[in-house]
Amino acid sequence: MLAGTFQRLYPTGKLGLIYQDVYFLKDIIEKGAFCVDIGAHLGYYTLEMSRLAGPSGKIIAIEPIPGFNEVLGNLLRSKKADNVELMQVALGGEGDYVEMGIPRVGNNKQFAYARIKRAGEPYVYAESVKVRNASGDALFSELPGLDFIKCDVEGLEIQVFSSMMETLRKHRPILLVELVAKGERIRFFEMIRPMGYEVFYLESGRLRPLDIYGDVFPVSHNHYFIPEGRKGIWMK
Repeated sequence: MLAGTFQRLYPTGKLGLIYQDVYFLKDIIEKGAFCVDIGAHLGYYTLEMSRLAGPSGKIIAIEPIPGFNEVLGNLLRSKKADNVELMQVALGGEGDYVEMGIPRVGNNKQFAYARIKRAGEPYVYAESVKVRNASGDALFSELPGLDFIKCDVEGLEIQVFSSMMETLRKHRPILLVELVAKGERIRFFEMIRPMGYEVFYLESGRLRPLDIYGDVFPVSHNHYFIPEGRKGIWMK
């Protein structure tokens, strides 16, 4: 239901500030682009990536939770999004398989906050599922190119990208990463800065430089990490 509602409202342009990053995709994804959506959920980003990249492009959508994966798969088939490869796999965990859980807050399951279960967490999980785990470098090793990665994995962003450092060094894609805590975004930036990345945030439809050590946090905590060679006309 949520996926269908989003797809009906999205073309109106009236979904509001929280979806500004989805609308901004049109300025950074070109025809023929190769993109990855890590934590695809119900396909808010995936389908727009698919439309923008076109038949000559390729989108890999990573969604490990079975229910979300099934809904997204049905949506992709109904939209005839043939340039999307949907994978039910986790990234950033340890071992061949990981336990993923859906937290409970009060009497409600928080599906949007599904995450890899880790010892010492304060969450109460309503349900859990065992999911195959992989490294990004192994998963994306055959890609001839990689232009853009969106990642929203509820606190495991550093672990996810730690597993695909060779992929980043090889392709230098633009990264859109949700980073909630100040310490997390500093660690993430310092991990990829040697590759020539700078950090930006979206405000009023424009990317603006962000002091990663400061106290400004963008809407939805979405951070853009862009290497020098990927700065397009929308940066000027």
